[in-house]
Amino acid sequence: MKRWILLLLCIISLPLQAAWYKTIGSAAIINNDEEYARQQAIQDALRQAMLKAGASVSSIESLSNGALTRDDFQIRANSEVRQYQLLDEEIRDERIFVHVRSYIVADRSGCSGGLYAKNISLIRFNWQHKDDARYGQIYDLNKAITRALFERLGQQRQIFVTHNWLDNNLGVEPGKLHQGDSAFAQQIRSLAEQTNSQYMLFGSITDASIQKPEQGILDNVFPGTWFRNPLRHFTLQLYLYDGLTGQLLEQPFYQTQAHWTFDREAVVDPASQDFWQSSYGLEITATLNRINEELKGRLQCERPTARIIRVDGLDYHINLGKTNGLKVGDRFHILHKADFTDTDGQEHPLRNAASGTMEVSKVYAENAVLRPLSQYAPGNIQVNDLAELE
Repeated sequence: MKRWILLLLCIISLPLQAAWYKTIGSAAIINNDEEYARQQAIQDALRQAMLKAGASVSSIESLSNGALTRDDFQIRANSEVRQYQLLDEEIRDERIFVHVRSYIVADRSGCSGGLYAKNISLIRFNWQHKDDARYGQIYDLNKAITRALFERLGQQRQIFVTHNWLDNNLGVEPGKLHQGDSAFAQQIRSLAEQTNSQYMLFGSITDASIQKPEQGILDNVFPGTWFRNPLRHFTLQLYLYDGLTGQLLEQPFYQTQAHWTFDREAVVDPASQDFWQSSYGLEITATLNRINEELKGRLQCERPTARIIRVDGLDYHINLGKTNGLKVGDRFHILHKADFTDTDGQEHPLRNAASGTMEVSKVYAENAVLRPLSQYAPGNIQVNDLAELE
């Protein structure tokens, strides 16, 4: 009773929006454990519903008979699943697909950046242990998943503007940032400037190995026996950077597995339909769909920030435009670039907020012009200063 009273108070006091959502979730069936796969698929469907409602979901756990057994939804935007119904399920290609209808209450207040698309670019993902690719010769899997994710983000035009997919080995090593290598942050800032992006996304395949079955009698008789449809891991570490500062924002970790249904000596093209329609390919597809939705939830409410790319009298040109949702009359405030180097030689990004407000006077496809309002003294604004949407 106390919980329902609290929920009622939340409904009265917050600008909430409630609605039913229908979503489809899926999960691989491992070792014939359909019940576990069903619960994973339901969680996948609820996660998608939460994101559609405007939340950002970190984890969903402990579901039982259509209710939460613990409050383990870690989300932004104060959203909550009140109830859900399992409408239908289907098993095909060693996966279970569930149709779920869920009732979600979401607080969408405070999402001023939700009307504007953010510029993002992808750096070709790499292999942490490239020898993992030897079965199937899937050495180009890193390229294939980068392209697939790039295409998914490109379809979210209200959230993302995908200017570039950097399909080159750029030697990006996120570990350098943790070691205090300021040159790495500069590399990210430089790539962001080249690609006209606010955010940069990089990833590393950390595990794509074949899971060895427990040692049995066949190993004693036939060492190195290839078991039919062995499990294969897929682990991906992502790195999301603020391209304007070079700082690491998040490093989400995705781990799954599925049966590898190809012969031991098969050569498999990661760009082929045979690969993507296999159990392993379908599991990677599900992971990429989850990444796409979680990136959307993570960034959709962020306010876009532009770079000053040209100063022409009282006209200040920025690198955001109609494709980002900008319109005449939108207002920005200026952040002056004031980076500094400490006594240890490490560079640190710093922005000093300037007084006054700038207003969009002209807008084009990929750029716009700001003009100062009457009370603003614009003399110190320089190229590469930032303009943040109010």
